[in-house]
Amino acid sequence: MLDNTPLELDEIIDQCRALIYAVVEIDNPQAKEILSFVLWERLDFLYRTYHSDNTQPV
Repeated sequence: MLDNTPLELDEIIDQCRALIYAVVEIDNPQAKEILSFVLWERLDFLYRTYHSDNTQPV
């Protein structure tokens, strides 16, 4: 079942932690590459969200 609800930042951070752990622990190079790409996407999302929140005037 697919849930299209936008993730909270805490959930994205938890995903990043799990992905980092998986990349470190898995021996399969193809799986590492795929997980690294997903991790990069999640980190990029966090980066863009952080900078968009900080550029809004108070």
